[in-house]
Amino acid sequence: MSTVQVVKQRVYQAIDGLPSESFEELTHFLDFLKFKYQVQQPRKVMALGGLWKHLDFDVTDAEVRALRQRVTAQLLRKV
Repeated sequence: MSTVQVVKQRVYQAIDGLPSESFEELTHFLDFLKFKYQVQQPRKVMALGGLWKHLDFDVTDAEVRALRQRVTAQLLRKV
């Protein structure tokens, strides 16, 4: 018997030893494992340069920095 078959047999035996109430949780765990080990397709790279060039968007680095600081402060107050 191959190693894979032995492991599958152990899994089947472990499932038989579980109470039926745990089957829903087991299916969630199996779904997680399938997601974890799925083969990822390479993602298509999209060029975003110039995406907003038609908008009137005059924001300085200082304004962006100030906005980030305000947002961070608000989030820290909530935590």
